[in-house]
Amino acid sequence: MITAAQAQTLLDLPKHIVEEEKYLDRKNYAPKLPIDDRIYMASKTDDEFTFFLDIWQRSKQQIKITLYFQEDDSSIGLLRVDFNGRHKNPEIENENVPDIFKPYAGKLLEESHIHYFVDGYKTLNWAIPLEIDDSFPVKNFTDSSQIGSIIQAFGKKINLKTQLKITYQTNIR
Repeated sequence: MITAAQAQTLLDLPKHIVEEEKYLDRKNYAPKLPIDDRIYMASKTDDEFTFFLDIWQRSKQQIKITLYFQEDDSSIGLLRVDFNGRHKNPEIENENVPDIFKPYAGKLLEESHIHYFVDGYKTLNWAIPLEIDDSFPVKNFTDSSQIGSIIQAFGKKINLKTQLKITYQTNIR
């Protein structure tokens, strides 16, 4: 198990998308809706760790999307953003729960929210509404035209150095 400080260190590592064992400086990304993609990453400065980003969207609920980032080898979740999803926080807070999370102890979040690693709890068990998170600029997802800005914001949050050019297809198969 890792600590929240170690999780933050892993988030802060500069990362590049890796395809066919090559670090990419640029990537054209054209997700098909509904999205169900996994993108692999690694750090040039510390190749001991590999990562992946899962992006998925329900076909019946086009305005619900989840971005989930984890360390690949240990399967430890490091960050997750859920737009238009639901999550219930733990009832009891320990001494490691940051103050910003405390008003949400035991609460069911039905608005878009972001999950963080908190020591002493299951991986990504705590979340706060995106509305109060100053570090993630996109607060709501109401239209598929926002997908590019959501993925760009998430890439910045996880310190992705690969430049993404995102185009999206709006028809559903």
